[in-house]
Amino acid sequence: MSGPVQQSAPAAQRPAAEPRKRIASLDVVRGLMLCVSVSVNSLLLTPAWFDHAEWTGVNGLDLVFPVFVVLTGCGLGFAMHRRTDVRSLARRVLVLVAVGLLYNAVVTATWEWSTWRFTGVLQLYAGVVVVVALGHLLTRTARGWFLVTVLLAAAHTAVLAAYGTTCPGGELTRGCNPSGAVDPAVYGAAHTYWEGAAGHDPEGVVAILGACVSAAAGACIGHLLLAVRARGGGPRRAARPVLAAAAAFTALAWLTATVPGLVAGVDVPAMKRLWTAPFALTVTAAVAVALLAGHLLLDSARTPAALRRAVWPLEALGRNSLLVYFGSHVVMALLVHDVDAEGRTLAQRIAGAVAVGGNEQVGFTVLVLVAWTVLAAVLHHRRIYLRP
Repeated sequence: MSGPVQQSAPAAQRPAAEPRKRIASLDVVRGLMLCVSVSVNSLLLTPAWFDHAEWTGVNGLDLVFPVFVVLTGCGLGFAMHRRTDVRSLARRVLVLVAVGLLYNAVVTATWEWSTWRFTGVLQLYAGVVVVVALGHLLTRTARGWFLVTVLLAAAHTAVLAAYGTTCPGGELTRGCNPSGAVDPAVYGAAHTYWEGAAGHDPEGVVAILGACVSAAAGACIGHLLLAVRARGGGPRRAARPVLAAAAAFTALAWLTATVPGLVAGVDVPAMKRLWTAPFALTVTAAVAVALLAGHLLLDSARTPAALRRAVWPLEALGRNSLLVYFGSHVVMALLVHDVDAEGRTLAQRIAGAVAVGGNEQVGFTVLVLVAWTVLAAVLHHRRIYLRP
């Protein structure tokens, strides 16, 4: 996984109070999410009940990346609350897109330009970073980012509802949805998900707009926490505004799911495939509550030192969330594409060698999780971080 790596200045050159200024709860919550993500990536066989929902509905695997996007929005809110380095950001986005294209070639095991997939998770992530960065040129307040969230959610829902009126029975399906029309027109059908045969692209233009709802809401939460801290308030003072924001996002999720049916007769359900606003906002509300819980536990002056030491590995993972999240995908893709004469992938062969009590999955998951945690810990100790 290539990308811009930044190394912090030596401790002697840093103000003594700087470590206390960082809101540790974001890193720890990201670390918890990464433990789930890495464990999920290590699955040798994904159960159908946990795998991505085929169309409507939400399964466990549908939640991992959206949670990451919400936390990214929150982190970008922290990073850009004073200034936005557009030039540096543009360079990073180009790297993300380039690596995303390379990743697609590795996963599909083809380098044919005529069918090279242009969309993907890294490309979607790059689009989210661009939108949040440009948004910080317009507003750097929680209130402003809540308004941005509302506007993006309304726009995305309006697009889905308007297109849905052209579908039989007003129902968005694989064969009738805006992604199936917009993404092939933008990228070319052969360069989209399943070369256009799926009827939608979960990382195309329509999904990016939905992901921006998640990121904008995350930025709103980030600015709320920063505003409380700027006023000299402790973590407890963040409880009321963060819970109010979570309630507002929940209400907005209900509105975006309900209004299209009342106005246009179109159902816009919570679903990951089109990253609908009801889905994005419900996930954000849950993440906001989790962040608040972490904030109350870890960002108080009374937080026990033993607890800080205990969560240090999670903090290390969270500080290099970009590397661990996407790096674990890349490594696993390589492991499952190396197949021996007996048809066993390299991942399965490693799992067999580290099986615990005859269970290959447990030993392999533990090995992968420990490996990424150790790598993150070493980088964190050396203050080396891969930035979005």
